Amino acid sequence: MIAVIRTFPIQTPRLYLRQFMITDISRAYDNWMSDTDVTEFLSWDAHRSREETERTIKNWIISYEYGTMDWCITLKQEPIGSITAVQDFPEKRYCELGYCIGKDHWGKGYMTEAVKAVTSYIFRNTDYSWIQARCDSENHGSRRCLEKSSYKHAADIDLPTPKRNGEVRTFHMMRIDRSDMFRM
Repeated sequence: MIAVIRTFPIQTPRLYLRQFMITDISRAYDNWMSDTDVTEFLSWDAHRSREETERTIKNWIISYEYGTMDWCITLKQEPIGSITAVQDFPEKRYCELGYCIGKDHWGKGYMTEAVKAVTSYIFRNTDYSWIQARCDSENHGSRRCLEKSSYKHAADIDLPTPKRNGEVRTFHMMRIDRSDMFRM
């Protein structure tokens, strides 16, 4: 098998986005993966142990050679969050972003900075026509982050949420087209 690495470092004015490393486990667990406030609107529950975070990060590291796009967001070398192409469809020329950041870093524009950087990276390094992201209709901060990153509202969809015992939730589907990105 030939490795297809697609997660290369990205430098922004305040952040450094890079591949996850084993040494990130403890800080990722402490900074966001174990926080129920951070994971409230995510598809996965807060981690209950460092071992759970260790398994997750080890799987991400292994997946890099298969072409996953999954970045550790760092601020002054401190891991503070993650952003990834959670659904990646190269054959259909699009992907869906997922992201989260530690509560101590909410409201400071870091995630908007990361979303803009990864969006630009994907359009510059793939032939994707568009990128989408979804956010729970009650997650106003996430929707605002996407709007500030030039994503437009595409649709609202009702989906069952396994994390909440199948409760149907409304999600805002947001997207940005390649042509919109290069007009900015």
